[in-house]
Amino acid sequence: MSEYKDKLLVVLDGSERSFKTIEYLCDFKPFIQKEIVLFNVFNSVPESYWDMSSEAFSRNAMAQAKGWELQRRKEMEDYMERAKSLLESAGYSRTGISICIKNRKKGVARDIIAEASKGYFAVLARRRGYGALLHVVMGSTTTKLVENLSSVPVLLAGLNRINNAIFLTVDGSEGSNRAVDFTANLVKDSQCRIVLCSVLRDFEHMDISSENAPAGSAEYVQSFFNSMQSAVDEAAEKLKAAGIKSEQIQRKIITGTKTRAGSIAKAAEDEGCDTIVLGRRGKSNVQDFGIGRVPWKVIHAARKMTVWIVS
Repeated sequence: MSEYKDKLLVVLDGSERSFKTIEYLCDFKPFIQKEIVLFNVFNSVPESYWDMSSEAFSRNAMAQAKGWELQRRKEMEDYMERAKSLLESAGYSRTGISICIKNRKKGVARDIIAEASKGYFAVLARRRGYGALLHVVMGSTTTKLVENLSSVPVLLAGLNRINNAIFLTVDGSEGSNRAVDFTANLVKDSQCRIVLCSVLRDFEHMDISSENAPAGSAEYVQSFFNSMQSAVDEAAEKLKAAGIKSEQIQRKIITGTKTRAGSIAKAAEDEGCDTIVLGRRGKSNVQDFGIGRVPWKVIHAARKMTVWIVS
């Protein structure tokens, strides 16, 4: 667990929707001990705009553009200070909060990814910000982050009220184990409630009672169930070692499901959890894809919940 740093990169775009990310930070107590970097990719006037300065009319346009840039930067600075003040009032250390506003270089998503490579333990972003469209689960920038940022976990702040209850999916894979380690490191010695869940697909297509069933089918199903049970138990031990009390840990194994993502989202809601944690890729790991199918589907199925995708 020592590989995880103490800096959290918080992506803000200046919108009120994005500001709810700060409210999430205020409510989720384990983050209070972390160093917070409030980060914005600032869309200043493109360099090509200044090429028009040789003509009289463009000099006026250039002056207007410069004025717009200065006003927008001042608004962003005020926005960041407001965010910092709210975090301080929630118990965050003033010296542990820094503000970073950088001019856009290669593109908003690519600039965020470049910054994320500088020693952060995770990136926290809102699903949607400026220009959010109704019924759209994620904005284009956040979608690009989820697809392409594999060096650090991506935390997507949701709309549901935070009650410090985490639904941690477990399947025994390397990706799942990293999700468990990340969560244990982040919530250590806290009062968070953790629901450990493993989901098994529907095996009814495999008629293990028929004469034509593959040899050892029943044994295979039982072995698979046992491996999931072991993975959940091992995850519980890691959480206990991190200072999470036994009474704060629940175990849940869902069997016979046709859709893992749908079952995860529904179970998390039924258990009263506000956050779902998944490994970036699980048992059905496909190296050619940056993120597994299940995490993608969970993001869409649990559209109001906070979702952590752990690399």
